[in-house]
Amino acid sequence: MVEPIAGAGISIDEGWVNPTSTAELFWPLDVKLQCRPCLNVIFKQGALSYLSPGLDVRVPYKDGSWRNFGLNSQPISRQWTTIEIAMEQMFHVESFILQKESDGNVKHSTLFDSMDIKNAMQKVAVLIGEMDQGSPLTQGFHIVSFPLSERFVDLPYPTQTDDENKKESEEIYKIIMLGTSEPFGSKLLDMDEDILTMSSTSALEVAVSRTVKGSDSQYLPEVYKPLYVG
Repeated sequence: MVEPIAGAGISIDEGWVNPTSTAELFWPLDVKLQCRPCLNVIFKQGALSYLSPGLDVRVPYKDGSWRNFGLNSQPISRQWTTIEIAMEQMFHVESFILQKESDGNVKHSTLFDSMDIKNAMQKVAVLIGEMDQGSPLTQGFHIVSFPLSERFVDLPYPTQTDDENKKESEEIYKIIMLGTSEPFGSKLLDMDEDILTMSSTSALEVAVSRTVKGSDSQYLPEVYKPLYVG
């Protein structure tokens, strides 16, 4: 079953803000964030167009999950790839965290293990096979996320020292997810930006920033109060 995310093209008049972002992921100080890797697919007028790695982010909540917890809460890729490339035997998704150390060097660590997309592509095929003309996916552009893992993990916290030294809204680290047929995605992290853009690799890259508490906002829309105020 496909479930829409409030505010992502719909429900704007109810007070939701558009949560999608290609550059930043905001982490309010008063919520816990969890994430899992996804395959994101663009549908144009019901037809499969492009694919990319995706990151499904949520705030675990007593009644389920909040995916639209404010601005910049649902990352999407800045670079997508074609179906033909994604169907290659070696195509897979790798995920990394890049964090600047005190000496200025950038250290990268693995966020999720390397994952192929075969099972997700089977789910894509089932959705297309069951789609009828009454489906909202047959009109306009839509991004649909297919989980590569059923399990959510906690978004890594910065060390206490790092967190104390950071100013509000300052970047704590970057998350980079690559969809590629290259066997070692970590080598792509050192590739020149222009070369990576011209390659067949799809890329999601967001800077994660701690932001002020949602509960402290004087302009908190009514629809977010159950999450931040209770």
